[in-house]
Amino acid sequence: MTMHPLMIVDDHPIVRHGIAQLLAGQPDLRCDLQADDADTALQLLRQHPVDLVIVDISMPGLSGLDLTRRIAASWPALPVLVLSMHEESVYAERAFNAGARGYLTKQGATDRLLEAVRRLLQGGAYFSPALEQRMLAGLRGQHTPAAAAPGGLATLNEREFEVMQMLAQGLSSQEMAVRINRSVKSVEAYRAALRTKLGARTLADLTRLAITYCAR
Repeated sequence: MTMHPLMIVDDHPIVRHGIAQLLAGQPDLRCDLQADDADTALQLLRQHPVDLVIVDISMPGLSGLDLTRRIAASWPALPVLVLSMHEESVYAERAFNAGARGYLTKQGATDRLLEAVRRLLQGGAYFSPALEQRMLAGLRGQHTPAAAAPGGLATLNEREFEVMQMLAQGLSSQEMAVRINRSVKSVEAYRAALRTKLGARTLADLTRLAITYCAR
């Protein structure tokens, strides 16, 4: 029997241990590697090959989406399963665009985690029927209206979405500028674009939207 080593990346120890225990009963799965942030995960991956990485989206420092992009760039054959408390309609397609092969909400993890892990280890992908329909519609050129995503988030480009996430974390314009290596003026321009696209009259309105859809 082939043994599959897995890595779990989540900044909550209880979540990491819970996932490990959930998979521990499988004779061919081993969850020896755990990390609480993206930098630690990347260091471990350079030293210990694994067959699958389970990644949380919201973590200190590099986000789960950033980590997924780096894994896809450095280890393109390594499947990533994104596990998140965020709504699928907000994050799932962005996770797949970043290189993930599966997306699962934590609410459904107990029932579906093993199925998702098995599917990715077999070379497949895992997504819900609703996301599958949206992806198929996109392939047919039948674009889902932006309003279908909460708060119109589907209209945001990747940089705007990143700024939205940082707003939810309470970062100042100066802190955002340092993190994304842009000027404060550029950050202010991104925030202005967010207000226009999301219909937020004030920065306070925009911050409330960010906390609603992007906070932990």
